[in-house]
Parts: sequence; C-alpha cells; structure tokens
Amino acid sequence: MQFPAKKLSLALVATLLIGALLAAAAQAETPVGATREQPFPASVQKRLDEALTSAWSKTVAPGAIVGVTVGDRTWTVVRGSTRRGAMVRPRLGDHTRIGSLTKTFVATLILQLVDDGKLKLTDSIDKWVPWVPDASRITVRDLGDMGSGINTYTADQGFLDAYFANPRAAWRPIEVIKDGVSLPPKFAPGEGFFYSNTNFLLLAKIAEDVTGKPIGRLLRERIFDPLGMTHTSYPYTTALPTPFWSGYTNQDASGTGDKVFDATHWNPTPFDAAGQIVSNLADMQIWAKAVGTGSLLTKAGHRAQLTANPFAVKGPKKYEFGVGEDNGWITHAGTVPGYNSDFGYLPKLGASIVVLTNTDIEAEPGNHPAVSVMSALSAVIAPEDVSSP
Repeated sequence: MQFPAKKLSLALVATLLIGALLAAAAQAETPVGATREQPFPASVQKRLDEALTSAWSKTVAPGAIVGVTVGDRTWTVVRGSTRRGAMVRPRLGDHTRIGSLTKTFVATLILQLVDDGKLKLTDSIDKWVPWVPDASRITVRDLGDMGSGINTYTADQGFLDAYFANPRAAWRPIEVIKDGVSLPPKFAPGEGFFYSNTNFLLLAKIAEDVTGKPIGRLLRERIFDPLGMTHTSYPYTTALPTPFWSGYTNQDASGTGDKVFDATHWNPTPFDAAGQIVSNLADMQIWAKAVGTGSLLTKAGHRAQLTANPFAVKGPKKYEFGVGEDNGWITHAGTVPGYNSDFGYLPKLGASIVVLTNTDIEAEPGNHPAVSVMSALSAVIAPEDVSSP
C-alpha cells in the first residue's frame, strides 16, 4: 500500500525451455510413496538464479524470498539479508507483511458469500452503509473491481499526518472508511477505475454484517484453515509471528523522503482489509494456486472474479474482482510500509511465482522490488507471457 506523494538462437532456447516445462507439468500422477515436489532441471535452475540475481541487484531490497512452481517442479531460494546494513540470511519460513495481496483474500471471501447466496454482486451497498455518498448507486462489484469512484483514505492528508506521527497506534476501520468517503469521489459509480483502499474496508464491513463475524475470523474459517495456511494471520497488534524479517520504508507524511525507517512493528490496523495480512512463502504458494484455479469458488464465482472492470483494461493488463491479469498471469502486488510482494499464476502452464521483499523503497520510480523480480522470473518460465516489471 503505497501512500501517495505518489535473435533466433534466443528464441530457440526459449521454445525448447517452455516445451520442457509443459512436459513436466503434464507428467503422470506421482507414484505412491514418491515425493510430489521435484526440482527443476539444473539448466532451468541456473536461468532462474541468473534472472533473480540480475533483477534483485537493481533494487534496494535488503532481501528476497522467492518460490517458482510449474506442475510438480518447485524452486525456492533466498537472497540478501533480513536486516538492512547487516548480513542475516533470510529463512524460507520468515513471516512478512503482504500488503495489498490481502485484497485477493477479501475478494475471494466476498465471492464465497455470493456463491452461498448471502449477497449478490449487483446489490447496492446502501443495504449496509447507507451513509456512504451515492451508496444506492454503488454495487458490491463496484467495490471489488475498483469501479465505485470512492476515493482512497490514503489520499487524506489528515490521515497521513496522524498515521506517520504514531505508526504503532491502532486504528478502527470505521475511522479510515470515513476518511475515504469524505474525500471528493473520483467519478460516478460504475463509470471508471480508481484503485481505492477504502473499497476493501467497505467489503470487509459488508462481509461482517452479512455473517455476524469479524473479518479476521472469516478469513481464518473460510480460507486459511481450509487451505492449510497455518502461517497466515490477520494480526491486530504490532507483533509478528516468528520467524520474521525486518522491513524498511522511506514513506512519511510528505510522501517519500531520504530517511529510512524500520517499519517492522508498525501497526497493521490502518490497512485493515486492504493490507493487513501476514504470511510466508509456503502459504503464499498455496494461495497463488488457489486464486489462479478458483479452488475455493464455484465455476461461476471464479468467472466473476476474472471479469474485468471495462475501464481497467489496458492491452494485456486488466483489473478484475480483487485480482489483476497481466499477460495471462492472474496476479496482484502488495505494498505496505516496509514490504513489497507479488504473486502470479499462469493457468496454461499451471505455474506460479511468489516474490517477497523486505522494503517498499523504489531504486527509481516504478522499480518496485518484488514486481521487478516477478517479471524477470516470468520471462524464464513463460517467455511469451512475461508479466510487467
């Protein structure tokens, strides 16, 4: 959650590589007693390692935790350090804040409730939040595909001043929702695209009202536990589960500056359903596949999730219901002070990539560390379907 300031030989190699990966993904079922996950061929591992090293070295991220899977082939690796200015090797199991990847969980939860008949994407939100301007014209879908026109509370200077003055303080969701809806709308409901964190706090409130349960419990009961995501949580305090790594940011009330802050234990509650979740690599690998295949949704629910906001389609990129598509990858990036993460799932290969980094600082404008690494790795796995850097 970034706060605003705001050649033939090569082609042949790529063709052979993707053919080998497709063959691996289509292998027969693993024999009884065999380990399902297998390493990539050494040549593929080398190419992945080189791509990661090159992309990560162009960022200012102290460390990176990465996982790539195609079928039953998996490659996991760490780079750098858990601490800025020191050399403490990251562990694959380190917990990290995943920022806006939280939105993919909340969107899936809402679609589960739709599958259960407890609400409809076409419902206007005045059923639950009649005090929101234009609530009778804004639908549940408008919130999930960023078509509501509601501004983001992270654009409110009053919120920014208060948050950065005491980043360990706890916030109530209603406080930040009111900040967002008090700002001028970006457009009339259903007539544009604007990425607003406020939308997802409202979705969480609707889910709570429909079920009578808090959002953290809903996510645990309906997503984390069914998928066996035992290292994923929705924390309400500044503590992180062990092991964890430290995260660094240059965000402050004026935007981004020269000073670097340790944001490891900044309070997550201001982000709520837009960015509050903590997870690790293994769980996010589970989640990338679950989102990409729609395993927690009906076929209709998965189709609904992958239906784009028509105003959010730019060439091969589009924003759908709480997820994006980028050149065939079902994906979402996440930024919260101190951390940047990205995941993608490519259905035609059954491939997933998860990248976790412990800074949101950009080496240059647009150089989000996890997103840059994700793009480089996708070029190895799927040369014809490279995600955007």
